[in-house]
Amino acid sequence: MLSNRKRFVNELEDLNNKVLDMGSEVIESFNNLIKVCETGDLEIAKEIIENDKMINEIEVSINVDGYLIIARQCPVASDLRRIITALKISNDLERIADYAVNIAKYFLKTKHDNSIVVESIIFLGKHLIKMLEGIMEAFDKEDIELALLINEQDEVLDDVYKEEVKKLINIGKTSTDEESEEAIRGLLVIKQIERAGDHVTNVAENIIYLVNGKRVELN
Repeated sequence: MLSNRKRFVNELEDLNNKVLDMGSEVIESFNNLIKVCETGDLEIAKEIIENDKMINEIEVSINVDGYLIIARQCPVASDLRRIITALKISNDLERIADYAVNIAKYFLKTKHDNSIVVESIIFLGKHLIKMLEGIMEAFDKEDIELALLINEQDEVLDDVYKEEVKKLINIGKTSTDEESEEAIRGLLVIKQIERAGDHVTNVAENIIYLVNGKRVELN
């Protein structure tokens, strides 16, 4: 029979693993967005939307487990930080997944040529995927240095985003009505990726809090 402490440790490990599983699913959603861009396969876009239900379910499970652990175990400060961090990171991951869904819906509703927007999505999306992979590794290893490094990558993402915005605005001003319309819609789409990067920064902040108990503002 497991001791109370051992059972508690196992519950914390399960909570941690659920956050990692959720991160993997979110990364897969963005990998699938790149596939949609490269193949034009709208069935993959539908899969992204459908898979979001599972991501939401994982977040709910993390929240339920976290609050139950607090209620049953009355954890000390360091353990409580771990639970709070799991809850906060799962919330950010859920928001990031929503951005992938929004972009998938854009593809399903697009009727005209959107190749100019697709190029921007691929460019920004691949950068975001690397950030997501890095930040989940930082969470798993409780690596503050890696978390800070990934946070710096958000500044790169912001710079690239601004350049893509300039490009789409220029197209909107100088092209046909149809191309201008797609460029304007594209601005709303790539904003989703920029916002996702902001949530990766939130995750980095929570990793720092997990490791040393300090709240920092990285944005």
